[in-house]
Amino acid sequence: MKDTRRVLPLEAARPEDAIAAALSATRLLHSATEALFDAAAERYGINRNDLRCLEILEREGPLRPGRLAQASGLSPAAITKVLDRLEQAGYITRSGEETDRRTRQVRTSDRHVRVRRDTWRPVVAAATDALAPLSEQQLQVLTAALTDLAEANRRSARHLRADAG
Repeated sequence: MKDTRRVLPLEAARPEDAIAAALSATRLLHSATEALFDAAAERYGINRNDLRCLEILEREGPLRPGRLAQASGLSPAAITKVLDRLEQAGYITRSGEETDRRTRQVRTSDRHVRVRRDTWRPVVAAATDALAPLSEQQLQVLTAALTDLAEANRRSARHLRADAG
């Protein structure tokens, strides 16, 4: 299998060239991640917003619908529709007050755990293989950079929303 990674020789690069190369690689990663999430949503038989909400529930644990709406950036009405679809597909369960669905806790189901494992196990294995050649120090630098980029993206999203509003 041909190695398609491109490495910019850092000792020959100007700092702005290295940053441009890193930003280009980030765009490639983002595009590939979007394609991966599209394929995962298709495999689950749901849409991307639904998959995003499942990911939030998986990461944060059981939540009330209002908190899930806040975490996902979706409106309360949209969350109600997402939860109805996810419940119908068997990926979540709701517990609590039957008469007021907003007070109920939402959690992922056993079915979701099985589908998640079958869907993401090979993805994690491929990512692990891609990272395996890196040293512990390189992995620490990569982790810090990705964490900083994620925060930069969250800040940028807030600014874009504030400018639009």
